[in-house]
Amino acid sequence: MGRAGVLLDRDGTINIDHGYVGAVEDVQFLDGAIAAIARLNAAGIPVAVVSNQAGVARGMYELADVDLVHKHMSAEMAQLGAHVDAWFFCPYHPDGIVASFARVSQDRKPAPGMALAAACALDLDLSASWVVGDRDSDVGLARAVGARPFLLRPPGATGGAEDVTVVPDLASAVGHILADHARRTTVAAAPHHQPSFPEDRYADAGEFASAYTDELSRAMASVDRAQVRAAARLLDAAYDRGATVFSCGNGGSASIANHFQCDHVKGVRVGTDLRTRVYSLSTNMEILSAIANDNGYENVFDFQLQSQARPGDVLVAVSSSGRSPNIVRALQWCADNGVETVALTGFTGGPARQLATVSIHVDSLNYGVIEDSHQACMHLLAQYVRQSRMSPDDVAATVF
Repeated sequence: MGRAGVLLDRDGTINIDHGYVGAVEDVQFLDGAIAAIARLNAAGIPVAVVSNQAGVARGMYELADVDLVHKHMSAEMAQLGAHVDAWFFCPYHPDGIVASFARVSQDRKPAPGMALAAACALDLDLSASWVVGDRDSDVGLARAVGARPFLLRPPGATGGAEDVTVVPDLASAVGHILADHARRTTVAAAPHHQPSFPEDRYADAGEFASAYTDELSRAMASVDRAQVRAAARLLDAAYDRGATVFSCGNGGSASIANHFQCDHVKGVRVGTDLRTRVYSLSTNMEILSAIANDNGYENVFDFQLQSQARPGDVLVAVSSSGRSPNIVRALQWCADNGVETVALTGFTGGPARQLATVSIHVDSLNYGVIEDSHQACMHLLAQYVRQSRMSPDDVAATVF
């Protein structure tokens, strides 16, 4: 699962942002920033810097200059007992004037590339990690990988979103992080820590039903509506361009993946002109068992995608834990081959939550509740797509 870590923006978070900081003489540390990093070091929390450096693409300085700045900052931090475990920066920008760097990049925030590289280098669980920065792109990065965002703003300013914690400086963010880390450590150390539901045995099935319903309602309320909108847009666009949509999952999640094919082929066609191309990779026992027997069960999904998927297609991966090797391999293959992805996850979300283009995450520690929530999300996406292709009068007259 990896460990929790902190991803720090550079300019405007650790040092003063002069617009472009491409030379050692331009580095001015913000008050308290180095001491704050030292506190993270003392707590054993890995620290990575993830910085957009469009100045390289704009011809204002070179890669070597960025490296010199980072070496200088490392040396200055070391004098005060602080260090950064790994430095990452993105030199690309689509409006650059240096041809080799003038392009779109998945490393440029808010895209997740640098965060994923940090997770690989430092063995991080990004869904348990924190991102601190002074721009909306930093918040976007946090959301892309399921981390908790901290936004640096002057005292009294707000972040404009419930999931964003607004703080005046890095020291304040670190205070929150250390408190959060201490709470997690205490919970993890509890000898008999139980999942949130159920916490005790129920003697009456009716009472259990009421409690289960409450937990299911709470879990569904935890789903980020922005991610649902993003998933709907992704599917709508795929259907419009005639792309193929694949689904996959294991166990109970396999049944949801198979049901996805049913509702997104048969269901969406009723009352609309939609003729979708949707296939579940979990439904063919012959090919599943052949791949599992000859190549290993961890390859049952990406092996099929290699033969059937093309750039521009979409994969919907269902995994309560988000850790199943065959799910992770499928999502990684898609990321490497131009296939967009939607992940439905629970628990911490695991690597699947980090790798997917869109992450619909259910905050629950109960497999049944998570799977019920995933089934509901599958249904609501199918029904949303269907009704969006119908007239208001037809919607009102139709049984969904």
